Amino acid sequence: MFIEKNLNHKHLKLTILFLILIVSFWRSPYIFFNGRFVGEEATHHFLYALENNFLINLFYYDNYAGYINLLPNLLLWVSTKLPIELAPLATVYGSFFFIILLPYLCLFRESEFLDEENKKIIASLILFLSPPFVSEVWINSLNSQLYLCLISILILFMKNLNNKTKLLNHILLFLSGLSGVYTCGLLPLFALKFFLDKSRYNFINVIILLTASLSQLSLIIYSKLNNALHPSVLENDFSFDLVINFFYNIIAKSFLGRELTHLIWNKVFLIINHNYLVFFSLISFVFLIFIIFRFKSIIIFIRKNYVLFNLILIFFIISIIVSLGSLGNQVGGRYAVIPGALLILCILEILYKTTNSYLKSLSAILLLLSLTVGMYDFRPHYRYLKYLDCINCPDWKSEIKIWRTDKDHIIGIWPYPLKTLDLSNTKIN
Repeated sequence: MFIEKNLNHKHLKLTILFLILIVSFWRSPYIFFNGRFVGEEATHHFLYALENNFLINLFYYDNYAGYINLLPNLLLWVSTKLPIELAPLATVYGSFFFIILLPYLCLFRESEFLDEENKKIIASLILFLSPPFVSEVWINSLNSQLYLCLISILILFMKNLNNKTKLLNHILLFLSGLSGVYTCGLLPLFALKFFLDKSRYNFINVIILLTASLSQLSLIIYSKLNNALHPSVLENDFSFDLVINFFYNIIAKSFLGRELTHLIWNKVFLIINHNYLVFFSLISFVFLIFIIFRFKSIIIFIRKNYVLFNLILIFFIISIIVSLGSLGNQVGGRYAVIPGALLILCILEILYKTTNSYLKSLSAILLLLSLTVGMYDFRPHYRYLKYLDCINCPDWKSEIKIWRTDKDHIIGIWPYPLKTLDLSNTKIN
């Protein structure tokens, strides 16, 4: 009976994964068939890979960003080994691998967090189509660091691992830590795990993240001291606008999506005459009253729930990183992906661990709303469809065909029409 039940769950999870693959193709068939380069994938990483050998290219980083992004370095090097007409497909399918890996790990790894089969399935859907996963971050190597960080968070909670899985986790953490700063923020949590369980596996994870964190921090400080870093990064420019932006993009949109949030937002602020201070003072007051009256039970619940404690801590760590590293006090789009996903995962954990019927019902409603809105927005309407479909876009193969006859032709790339690529000084055949 137990074996039969496990087989049924395995078949269901394989079906879910297969459906995720189908829905992925439905979201952006043009990109899967034709490929695309997005901004700095071409103008920075591709050009640098063309001009340098593998080892030099491996250590490339943009002073303006201030950190190394290893995955684009690897994928764009692969791109240079393909016929130029097919070059973008390396980044498309390389990035897509990590998008699919995220729900796969949810479904098929034992975890302290995802400790029930239904919970695994819900988490796999949350980390694939919930509202935070906007079109901007879909299938491009620059933003794969977001998926790698979420993979690292899943690794934090994994248990009962064999040697091959442990090795894979080490590799993923290494790649993730050197492909952005988000995963480096997880170092205290992995250190805490090692403190509680001093195994060789946990020790290696700490060493990997410590090395990656020191490397990324050194590059950021170097860029800052040389005035090469983007001027808004690491600046003390906190304002009330950041609070509004955070609430709108990370808290509200994670459960209501773009269109519903926008509709409610405009209605609410029309009533209060766009007085943001009054609105947030009221929200803060209600929240504070709730905390005061339920403080003891909240603390007991969190203390008993190791997973929820970690998820909340990671939420605050990543939120701080996003607030310090975002451009111009804007924490929407790609900056909202990880904090928004963590917020939804916290609700998932509360749903399965609380004994309070009201809180359980509220959590279920929020999760259902988030997934429903996420499915609706997964292939968005015209305004945002240009991030997924070729709507008067520069088709890469067509652009290369023109370039082959006119080497001075400036190639259009995504996001169009803002970005272009100049290959006139390269030695491509």
